[in-house]
Amino acid sequence: MNEPETKPPAPGPQNTEKAETAIEIVTCPECGRRLLTKTSMLCNWCGAKINDQDYQARAALNRLERDQQERTDLEVVIQEEAELGILGRLRRLGKQNKANGRSDTPL
Repeated sequence: MNEPETKPPAPGPQNTEKAETAIEIVTCPECGRRLLTKTSMLCNWCGAKINDQDYQARAALNRLERDQQERTDLEVVIQEEAELGILGRLRRLGKQNKANGRSDTPL
């Protein structure tokens, strides 16, 4: 009953090259603050345009990927609502949440 708790292993130096490139921090050239998002063309703090061409290319690619994912998700919802109707889709989601033990909906 009183078993010692096992802790997960500490993170090691695996893939250090990958981790270093993933942690790239971009700062605004005007105010010097760290940008909150890597998809905006403007600084989140002062609104200055970021003139780095590499940053702009990555931001455009990130926006494109996010837009494609949102379109795919929306197409799935539209198709499901066309088959089941809105109430049928909501009932299915409610049953799915109950089965998973989730209660995301307010009382």
